[in-house]
Amino acid sequence: MAEEEDDVRIRVLQSLRGKICEAKNLGPVSGPNRQRDLCTFCTISLDQEEVFRTKVFDKSLSPFYGEDFFFEIPRPFQYLSFYIYAKGSFQRDLPVGKVSIRKEELCQHSGKEHWLSLQPVDPNSEVQGKVHLELRLSELITDNVCQQLLVRIIECQGLPLISGQNCDPYATVSLVGPARSDHKKTKVKKKTSDPHFEETFSFEVTRSSSYSKKSNFQVEEEDIEKLEIKVDLWNNGNLAQDVFLGETRVSLKILMNDHIHKAWYLLQPKGNGNKQKPEDLGSLRLKINYIEDTVLPSSCYKPLCNLLLKSPDVKPISASPAHVLGDICKERYEVVLPLVRLLLHHNRLGPFVTAVAALELENTQEANTIFRGNSLATRCIDDMMKIVGKSYLMVTLKPVLDEIFDSNKTCEIDPIKLKEGDNVDVNKENLQNYVQKVFSSITQSSASCPALMCDVFRSLRHMASKRFPGGFNYRPLKSAVTMGLRGRMVF
Repeated sequence: MAEEEDDVRIRVLQSLRGKICEAKNLGPVSGPNRQRDLCTFCTISLDQEEVFRTKVFDKSLSPFYGEDFFFEIPRPFQYLSFYIYAKGSFQRDLPVGKVSIRKEELCQHSGKEHWLSLQPVDPNSEVQGKVHLELRLSELITDNVCQQLLVRIIECQGLPLISGQNCDPYATVSLVGPARSDHKKTKVKKKTSDPHFEETFSFEVTRSSSYSKKSNFQVEEEDIEKLEIKVDLWNNGNLAQDVFLGETRVSLKILMNDHIHKAWYLLQPKGNGNKQKPEDLGSLRLKINYIEDTVLPSSCYKPLCNLLLKSPDVKPISASPAHVLGDICKERYEVVLPLVRLLLHHNRLGPFVTAVAALELENTQEANTIFRGNSLATRCIDDMMKIVGKSYLMVTLKPVLDEIFDSNKTCEIDPIKLKEGDNVDVNKENLQNYVQKVFSSITQSSASCPALMCDVFRSLRHMASKRFPGGFNYRPLKSAVTMGLRGRMVF
């Protein structure tokens, strides 16, 4: 069933790759934290959903984060935001500033490093999503003739998560003018970011003389062009304070020519984004590469797939479609991972990796530099190990790394970096014990190593020994191969 649906759908796949490089001249933070003791970290959010977080950088106003990121984007979004927070010891983390980039502007930053100024973080400006409204103006026949405005709140889409969970939204509807402000409210919808309200509210917008005498309004007739509908979205806080989610304002001028108006409106910050001149909060250096791929129905790719699957049998391998594709693509990583997945799915990855590795060995002049370059062979091996070896790596190293983390023993042996009270001999013993545990876990894991990896490494070792016979004994040659490959797998 999934394949049938895929054959008729055109999909758009979004992904984001880049690097959070560094910040400089971070500005003051409200709260008890001293500026010189600022410990910061950086997060990435799609609209209001956090998707990545760096490690905490200690006590610096110009921290160097140096962390790469990559993730696929599973849903539509409006803003990509980077937040810098000051780590709080006994309280919540405090925002230092943010960089927000509209989705439409990502292409301006793609592929290059940029210094971007930090902007203040205001809870009333952290909005996302849109609301679907219908406005209708009609005559209301009573003792006096007046006009009735019907405001229909249909639905919302893309409201933010609150504390990582769907919100409990409701809407307030206000008719605002020079001499009036009427407010009405929808019911609360539970646990949803895409609420369907389907509620209609009515307002009388033209007052006759007799009606105005019964009211508190100081005018006999209202100028409809000076009225507007204001819709606020809120998260129901139950026992806590309600959280503002965004607002939109629609002038009733829009009904002067057509008495029915129906449209989607993006939610805006409170007060329509009125901003004061921000103080200097510092800047953040980023490298961003946003990719949007259009995926055609799978039947469109069958001729290409069949051609690529023949690659392991082509001689020389450098003339194969897969090898040519890897050579002509500007960013090799963009083509190698899909290629590895395709060959792996059809059990053709082993022969292809062996063939491209043999070609690389022919061009290697020194045994100690085997598989150290960023070639098609090493990229294929990298991605093979990430896909096939991920669970093996978790089973092999996670228990011992958890044990090391929980024991929290100091391993610093650099005399310059030793803290007061540290003993270098004790630290050295701790380090040796940790290394021995990790090494033992690796050497005793051969039974759980995936069969494909075993076959590929066996072929590589055999070809390397054949390429460099004599002059190199078995152990150093084996070390050169395994260190080059295993280092790639771990890091």
